[in-house]
Amino acid sequence: MDVVKFAKVRENPNLVRDMNSKAILENDVNALNKYKEEREQRLKMAKVVQEHDQMKNDVAEIKHLLKELLGKVDK
Repeated sequence: MDVVKFAKVRENPNLVRDMNSKAILENDVNALNKYKEEREQRLKMAKVVQEHDQMKNDVAEIKHLLKELLGKVDK
């Protein structure tokens, strides 16, 4: 098993480089938690928007069907 080694990034004290994969990683736990909360809020908002759009489509379909029904009743 490889030992994970990290090197500090000069430009940002909250970043480290994984010397095995060369990936730059965030080591600020508060920033990570804030990011996760914001991502969760974005996902919730996207779901609300999607549900809203679906309801608009459903109402439009119901209106169309009612107009069709009323048209048949008038004849």
